[in-house]
Amino acid sequence: MRLLGRLLPGPDEATLPRPSDSDFRVLFLRYERIADMIMATSVIRNIASALPGKKVDVLATPTTAPVLEGNPYVGQVLTLERKSFRSYGDLLRRLRRERYTVMVDGRINNAPISTSTPLLMYAGRAPFRVGARGDTAPRIYNVRVPEWNRVDHYMEGSKHLTVPFGVDPALVDWQPEIFLSDEERSRAEGKWKEAAALVGANEGSAESRSKRLLVNLSASEPKRRWPDGKFIATLQGARKRWPKMPVVVIGLPAEWESVSKVATEVKALAVQTPSLRDAFALVGTSDIVFTPDTSISHAASAFRKPSLVLLKREHKPYAPWNTPGEVISWGEDQIQQLPHERVREALERLLTSFGG
Repeated sequence: MRLLGRLLPGPDEATLPRPSDSDFRVLFLRYERIADMIMATSVIRNIASALPGKKVDVLATPTTAPVLEGNPYVGQVLTLERKSFRSYGDLLRRLRRERYTVMVDGRINNAPISTSTPLLMYAGRAPFRVGARGDTAPRIYNVRVPEWNRVDHYMEGSKHLTVPFGVDPALVDWQPEIFLSDEERSRAEGKWKEAAALVGANEGSAESRSKRLLVNLSASEPKRRWPDGKFIATLQGARKRWPKMPVVVIGLPAEWESVSKVATEVKALAVQTPSLRDAFALVGTSDIVFTPDTSISHAASAFRKPSLVLLKREHKPYAPWNTPGEVISWGEDQIQQLPHERVREALERLLTSFGG
């Protein structure tokens, strides 16, 4: 890594020149989790808005690339399959051809010395490399911004990446964004009609449209997965108060049995989501979202949907950004110990406040 640091082009320390034409090309690197990519959409938007072409190319993975579909601030999407040597080789060759002016490391919570980023930056030969690191070797970045302190929200640390482009973080919007096509919205609307019909609500009436509750069972890790029985107990309380409320339950394909079970017990519609975009469309057409700590919580943030999120206490800096609703920070050894009564009260408060 130190050798790569010495071989990288450009001065050891630099200031970005003012973008003047379309030859000023920027590649934003964010090739890990779906939730991280969702949060990065606001950084991408604010950098793109400062460029003449109003677009930024993004390096993603095949899993995270769907987050960027339809995004008007994104130009090309390059992909990296991290477990494939062939994918690395193809990407390195492409980076040599693209001739980017600036490469931005959006992964502010990862150390460059233990990642592929220096190698990718070496292949790209960009004269300017923006990253959030200090002055210690290896000096991979020559446009350095303050490191994230890991106490403030992750978004607060990410804002610094836009400052070299002339962005004043206090003057711009930092809400993440996901863009849906008309077809995606139409398919999701069809599912909500089915959910309304399941409880005998008249589609289009106040009782069926004012409260659409989307429930996601799946979590990013087994230790963050709340038990089916506690989901059922929580949702049954809400169902008693709002018997005509359309409810859709989703989860990962491997958890379809749980999705079906929970949906049946609470008179909800179990929906398979073949793609990430299908899940996003259900979030975007819902009124309220109930989910453990996962990418769905950040999708709710992107669509500005009130949400109830079950979040491990030490992960508070990764909570959905600027999202109405409630975050239950659980400090128990395992999420299974989180009492459903506490969650049920929070969900009913949320439905009362935001359900119309």
